[in-house]
Amino acid sequence: MPGYRLFVVLHVVSGVVALLTFWVAAWLKKGSPRHRLVGRAFLIAMGGILASGMPMSAHFLFTGRSVAAVFLGYLLVITAQAMWMAWRAVTDKRDWRAMVARPAWRAWSWAAMGAGLGVLALGVARAEPLFMGFSTIGLLLGVQMRQFARRGPKHANWHVIQHYQAMLGCGIATHVAFLGIAMRPVWAWLRTNAALPEQVAQLFPWFAPVAVAVLAGLWLDRKYARPRMRRDAPLSTPAFRSLP
Repeated sequence: MPGYRLFVVLHVVSGVVALLTFWVAAWLKKGSPRHRLVGRAFLIAMGGILASGMPMSAHFLFTGRSVAAVFLGYLLVITAQAMWMAWRAVTDKRDWRAMVARPAWRAWSWAAMGAGLGVLALGVARAEPLFMGFSTIGLLLGVQMRQFARRGPKHANWHVIQHYQAMLGCGIATHVAFLGIAMRPVWAWLRTNAALPEQVAQLFPWFAPVAVAVLAGLWLDRKYARPRMRRDAPLSTPAFRSLP
C-alpha cells in the first residue's frame, strides 16, 4: 500500500504522545483546566492512532494477513468506542438520557458486541487464547451500554464513572501497543537469555494492562462511586470539577 510506512510512523508517534498524556492527565487534579487540556491532547493523539490504524488494517488484509487485519480492526472498534464514551460522558453529564438517545450510542453498543463475537469465533476456530480473552472486552462493553440505557445510572456522579472507565479502556490500548510492539526486543531477549516461556512473552503484554486497568477501576470506584442515586433525586448531575 502506498504510504504504508508513513502510516506506521504516524501510528508510533501518536502512540507515544497518547502514552505520555495519559499519565500526565492521570496525575493532574481531575476536572482542573490542565486535566481537561491534557485530556483533549490525549484524545487527539488517540484519534491519530485510529486514523493510522485503519489503513494499516487494510494493508494487512490486502497482503494476505487477514487474521491480523481482523484483530487490529477489532481493537480499533473498541478503542474508538472508549474514546466516544469518554467524550460524551463529559459533554452529556447533565442528561444521561440525551446520551443514550443518540444513534451513536446504539451503534457503538452493537459494534462492540458484534466485533467481540467475531473475534471470539475466530479465536475458537484457531484455538487462540489471546483472541478469545480479548473478545470479552467488546462483549462486556456492548452489554454494559445496553444495560445502562435500560436501567439508567446508579450513581449521581455517573458521568465521572463513565469517563474514567472509558479512559482506562483507552489506556489499555496505549499500554498494549507499548508493551507488545515497543518492547518486543525486550521479550525476545528474555526468551533467549532468561528462559522466559514464549507464551508468557506473547500474552503478558496484552493481558497485563487489562489486569492493571481492572485494579485501577476498582480503586477509582471506591473513591468516586460511593454516592448512590436516590430514586427521588433529579437526574441532572453536578459538574466534574466540583467532585473531590
